[in-house]
Amino acid sequence: MKLLIDTNVILDMVFHRKGCDDSMKLFRKIKDYGYVAYITASSVTDLFYITRKVLHDTKQTYAVMENIFKLVTVLSVTEKDIMDAFGQKWKDFEDCVQYMTGKNSGADFIITVNRGDFEDVLLPVRTPAEWLEEAGM
Repeated sequence: MKLLIDTNVILDMVFHRKGCDDSMKLFRKIKDYGYVAYITASSVTDLFYITRKVLHDTKQTYAVMENIFKLVTVLSVTEKDIMDAFGQKWKDFEDCVQYMTGKNSGADFIITVNRGDFEDVLLPVRTPAEWLEEAGM
């Protein structure tokens, strides 16, 4: 199973925000069951920027990113992903790029804490808690 993990799920874990327990449990289950967790290349730059902005420490930010890379596989964002997203005219272009990258890469689910950002999509969208519940975990 391939899960596209939205940036906010990773940020919840990194900064121990509300919902971080579900996100950590999600990643434990992904590892236990041999599933694949993806993030997009554009998420990598977002994660680095936000983490450095919060921590005010570039060295520590690189350490955080190294730990993230142990959990996920990075999907390239292609020109097709960008053009497909552009054609959709979503309010949040970044979320549409995430969605199109996942869809075009064969992801089975998008995991996010902001389900409303992904309306009228073909891929199932779940919060970490919803995915864990549906998977019987």
